[in-house]
This record gives sequence, structure tokens and C-alpha cells, in this order.
Amino acid sequence: MNENITISLATIEDAPAIAKLNLLFNEATDPADIIAARMSDPACVETVILAKEDGKTIGFALVRVVPTVLYADLHAELTELYVMDEYRQRGIASELIAFAEQVASQKGARSILVQTGDDNLPALALYKKIGFEEYDLTLKKKLF
Repeated sequence: MNENITISLATIEDAPAIAKLNLLFNEATDPADIIAARMSDPACVETVILAKEDGKTIGFALVRVVPTVLYADLHAELTELYVMDEYRQRGIASELIAFAEQVASQKGARSILVQTGDDNLPALALYKKIGFEEYDLTLKKKLF
């Protein structure tokens, strides 16, 4: 682990930092109070994990673990992963993923899925390096 980097579960108090990173990553403009409300919603099935250096939030991962109707195993998915540009290539993304895998495993999942763009070569290389394998094809349809 990087000496000054900590990986931990996010709290509602982290919502402003999450909102800032989400703007950088997804160009999403949802304010901190909306993110905090979603995080505190009992129906929320995502867990937010943060990477911090000396208290500054520099990255996040979100993991979703949900039961399914047709399978006994829980479905786990790494739904978001972002590390600020200036902190990349330091193993932080790998640490976030490892923590997400621990969360999924502790909740009872036996495997974890991740989706990324087929042209996102750095992400594909990282995922394959840490043991992810090509599994399926994902299609998307906009509903409105």
C-alpha cells in the first residue's frame, strides 16, 4: 500500500468530496446533498469506497452487491472506479478494487463483474492484470 494513502468506506460527510470527483470523472453535477441523500437511502445497494492521501480524497470505487431471483449467488459489480490523473500509476486503483472485492466477498458474493469501454485500454490492462477475464457482452438501450 502507498504510505500516505488510505482506503476506507465513505461516510455521508464525504459527499462533498465525492461530488467533486464525480464531476471530474463523469461530468455529473449532482450536488453533495443529493449524493448524501442517496448514500443514506436504505434502498441504496452501492457501497462507496474512497482513496485519500493525507485526508484529501483522490479516488473512489463503488461496488453493488444484490440478490437475484434466479441464482443463489449474489450479484456483485464494480460500478465505478476513478483516481485523479495526478495520482494514477501508483497502485491506488488496484487498492480500491481489492477493497471492493473484500466488501463483495464479506457480503457473500462469489465473483464480481466490471464494465468498461472496449477502447479504455489502461482500464482493460489493469483489470486483466489483477485477474479479471472477458466474460460477456454488454448492450445498452436508452429509454428516454
